[in-house]
Amino acid sequence: AARQIEAYLSIQNYFNTGHFTAEMHRSAVSPDFGLYLIELLETGSYDVVVEFGSGLSTVIIAKAINKITPPGQHTSATSFVSYDHLQRYYDKTRARLKQTGLDGRVQLTLAPLSPYAAANGKTYAYYDCQETLVDLARKHASDSLRMLVVVDGPPGTTGLHARYPALPMILAQFGKATIDFVLDDYSRTDERDVVKIWCSELTQMQRTYEKKSFPFEKGALFLRVEAQRGVYE
Repeated sequence: AARQIEAYLSIQNYFNTGHFTAEMHRSAVSPDFGLYLIELLETGSYDVVVEFGSGLSTVIIAKAINKITPPGQHTSATSFVSYDHLQRYYDKTRARLKQTGLDGRVQLTLAPLSPYAAANGKTYAYYDCQETLVDLARKHASDSLRMLVVVDGPPGTTGLHARYPALPMILAQFGKATIDFVLDDYSRTDERDVVKIWCSELTQMQRTYEKKSFPFEKGALFLRVEAQRGVYE
């Protein structure tokens, strides 16, 4: 409880407004997770941010990007794309962004769930986002690219290991990037199993990675996948 209150107050101080006071306690994003996202964005020097599952976290990320953008610079050096699969949540997030004047800081994209045939032979219901990821990769073709990928969807009710496709889909387009994955809801068995699969596959690919878990309200996992030079050239 003390950690939650401390994180909550820190976010309020960061925003310098009480606008989201009541909403944050009911939100799917816990205050400690939101504060952690802010800390990563303040220190990570990310070129690209991708979010699977929009919501209050989208507003937090957009606000942080807006804050670290130099005054008078209308175009941020950080590209931010957020996906949601349901129209009602997409509309709700879009309304929040417009209300706070942050809609210009994020490419909010409606991406209904569609079959994703993974290399492991299984098919998952995941965001229909491959086309936009390809475009994003073309715009950011760099050997020193740094990415933050926030995985907070789709809901576990959509199927077993519902959030598994995030890592292989991102790696397929951004093989040369250093990528920080942040997975919410790590206290759940399904998310823990997904991370085990991710790590097993990264080991098989001989990819260097590091991971760290956090005892947040719903748990969180940080997984950094280092760039692998020469393999994708």
